[in-house]
Amino acid sequence: MSFCSCSRIVRSTTCWEHFTNLTPAFPIEAACRPAFQILTGQPASLHGKPRRAVRHTIPYPDPNEDYVNMQAQIGNGSMQGFVADYATVKGANPIDIMQYYVAANVPVTYALAMAYAASDRYFASGPVQSWPNRLFSLCGTPGYNPSKKLAYLNNSDYPGYPFINGQLNYMSIFEQLDNAGASWKIYYDDLLAIAALVAYVNNKLSNVVPFDNFFSDVTNNTLPAFSLIEPRYQMFSFLAGDKAPTSNHPGDSLADGSSGIAISISCGEQLLANVFQALALNSELFATTLLIVTYDEHGGLFDHVPPPPAVSPFAQNQVTTGFNYDSYGVRVPALFINPYVQPGLFPPLSAAALPAFDHTSILAALRDQFGLSGSLSPRVDIAPTFTGLINPSQQPISPPTIAVPQCVWSPPSSQGHAEPIVRTMIRRGSYDRAEVESGKILGRDLTGAYRSGCVVLPSFFGGAGPALRRI
Repeated sequence: MSFCSCSRIVRSTTCWEHFTNLTPAFPIEAACRPAFQILTGQPASLHGKPRRAVRHTIPYPDPNEDYVNMQAQIGNGSMQGFVADYATVKGANPIDIMQYYVAANVPVTYALAMAYAASDRYFASGPVQSWPNRLFSLCGTPGYNPSKKLAYLNNSDYPGYPFINGQLNYMSIFEQLDNAGASWKIYYDDLLAIAALVAYVNNKLSNVVPFDNFFSDVTNNTLPAFSLIEPRYQMFSFLAGDKAPTSNHPGDSLADGSSGIAISISCGEQLLANVFQALALNSELFATTLLIVTYDEHGGLFDHVPPPPAVSPFAQNQVTTGFNYDSYGVRVPALFINPYVQPGLFPPLSAAALPAFDHTSILAALRDQFGLSGSLSPRVDIAPTFTGLINPSQQPISPPTIAVPQCVWSPPSSQGHAEPIVRTMIRRGSYDRAEVESGKILGRDLTGAYRSGCVVLPSFFGGAGPALRRI
């Protein structure tokens, strides 16, 4: 495989069958391998059969995503626990966890999957939440608590959670790229990129730029060797008012579930269409750019394929208690978009071997492509890459005509959801109560930030980094 630039969109949460399960309108599922047949059991027998989605916001509310819940969903490989686990979520309709989208729900994803390559062998790096899977995609490891020799499994396990302030000092793909003289940028469509959890990224925020810069870089042929696109995760925007999340994460438009407004997958489809169209319009750049679209984890949504065993990312005796990531997580969608990819399923149906890809496969592919030195983790060292995906001698694929869909999402009529966040700040002794309640923190008038659910970290006042950090 060879390419000059790699752009990656990391969505928040979904699974393979959320897009393709039992879908006559999505022929790629009909082409799936015989080994991947639909379950013959009745995991939803008490609640009805799986159905096509009738709206862009199912499931709502957000499914369970903690490690213990994912273990219940996977059920020791039986994959029979999804409905029962979702039934424990307040206000949930249990059958919604097994609903699936058809082409009419996800027209952009459908068109790109039909024209280019999609993998049914791409797994989350672990059966865990977003932060550990994001760390896998950046550092090849979720990290661990060295004093307890215990791996981080849930977002709340991380030091400093829920703040994002470069608190994790792990070697990352960005440091490796810099060491090799290869360029990189993170394009984020929120108040801050989750990648800024990594200290190296947090210390090089000139490489972390607003999402709209992606389009100007494509137009001006200044796209870096590696681009990471992070979508909008929540609806609050400090400067632009409420904006629709584009992460495709199921559930509420606020992380605490207090808005009552479901995230709509139509908005994520709009983002994907805009990114693809920008690349397709610059045919010379597109010919040497591989666009990868994937998700960090399955987020509680049903899949029938058990996660296979995996190599632990930890060196011997680093993690001696609890789960050491010796298995992958549930499958997530993965699209590979370039005029020279082998279209259809990847690996192809004719493949004799069926490797298990995960987020570390992208790190390994970047390592091989750009001659990166050093080892991020034992998992990255052995990760299969995408050999055979690109055939530069084939006739290039003509870009499909894709209309930019409407983002069907309604902003709230009022705000004020920052209250729990600010209370947490006070409880931790971060700021004086009177300053917070007046909207003035450390002498800065931040009433707007208070109302829009932002938090302020001391780095702002020291002149390092952006003013506002999302949690």
